Amino acid sequence: MVCFAASKARVMCGLILISVKWNSKYKVLIKLYLNSPSLNLSKWVVDSKHYEIILSLTGLLGLISSILIIVIIKSFCFLMEAFMEEFKHLKFQLEEIKLATTNFDNNNVIGKGGFGYVYKGVLRSHCEGRNVVAFKRLDRRYGQGDSEFWKEVLMLSRYRHENLISLLGFCDEDGEKILVYEHASHGSLDHHLSRPTLTWRQRLKICLGAAMGLSYLHDPKGTQQRVLHRDIKSSNILLDENWNAKVSDMGLSKIAPANQQHTFLVSNVVGTFGYLDPMYLAMSILTKESDVYSFGVVLFEVLCGRLCFEYNKGHLRSLVHLWKKNYKQKKLDEIIFQDLKQQMDPSSLETYSDIAYRCLQKSRDERPKMCEVVEKLEIALRFQEIFEESMNYEEIIKTAIPPLVYRSLEELKILLSKGIFLNRGRTWFSLAKDGKKCYMLSARVALID
Repeated sequence: MVCFAASKARVMCGLILISVKWNSKYKVLIKLYLNSPSLNLSKWVVDSKHYEIILSLTGLLGLISSILIIVIIKSFCFLMEAFMEEFKHLKFQLEEIKLATTNFDNNNVIGKGGFGYVYKGVLRSHCEGRNVVAFKRLDRRYGQGDSEFWKEVLMLSRYRHENLISLLGFCDEDGEKILVYEHASHGSLDHHLSRPTLTWRQRLKICLGAAMGLSYLHDPKGTQQRVLHRDIKSSNILLDENWNAKVSDMGLSKIAPANQQHTFLVSNVVGTFGYLDPMYLAMSILTKESDVYSFGVVLFEVLCGRLCFEYNKGHLRSLVHLWKKNYKQKKLDEIIFQDLKQQMDPSSLETYSDIAYRCLQKSRDERPKMCEVVEKLEIALRFQEIFEESMNYEEIIKTAIPPLVYRSLEELKILLSKGIFLNRGRTWFSLAKDGKKCYMLSARVALID
């Protein structure tokens, strides 16, 4: 251990003499000339344990600045070494990525964003059984850079949830910066908004999954810090082969303490037109409610079957104000995606549209937390499931003898599990515990047939 001690300090005319010892062994005499404007730094050895330095005041300031710069650089290098050591198991070789993407062939491009192009490829190693993966290749011309790259590595390696896209690794080699993700085979949500094949029930499940992922970022369990995403939009919600939602693109996110009820960060405004919280845009103050607003826009996109903006005479026009107006005037029917109307349970629609509208409130205090959004979407999904299941039994119920009386789907299932007569007593129907339907014809009917 090194011990320092200032043994003497004398002030003479324009001169300060400071004598410093360390380890009771070595001695330095510093002569500081206060009146000299020039940089005059010299050093010589008086004996093997005695050093003497002559400095002007300017020289002292320069010396201190140089020492601080060296300390900062060394600290940064130490942190980077520690960082690389922690994440070395995630590192991919550039050669294997080039091989997987056929040297970044354009035919393998599956997307493009602020980070650059995204490629699909097949890896012959890593990935724990996953073969097809996605490679996001940094291209600084599109707006993002090194800080977003390392932030995404940090975030997605430490924050893991079934509704967050999984980071498999990264490559930082020969000037290339590439992120390796699990492949979401159905692409991003924005490409499916206007597709009639995406049912209302599927849409509810997708929104619920995305809400659960975002809720986890806002209020992670344990001692992790809260993450504010800053760029929630339908193109950043990816869909896997089973249509499970995965929140992606964490490069613009901010970290804040998770043990505080309210988090305010003064931040430069980033995000995407149409999804930005108006309060964040006006005041540059970021809160988790800013993400809630953006998610509310996504909920309306899913309901209306279109993106939240349109091109009008060469300019972008946001549709959010129109959507809010239609909700307030009870004219949702005018904006709901036509192909969804016949599928919707009224209670499901009411619960869903109510929470979506609350997310878009101008006042942050009036917006719900993401955990409440999750709760309401679960209720909306349950209403829809009950509605669809009851529709499956509608034809059966019509011919029941005697007529069935029930107050809920659960009561109906209990009655059906006990068995009922249909078709004027010619058919016996029952519902098994696993949901399978069992029909038995009377012997008389069977012989006649």
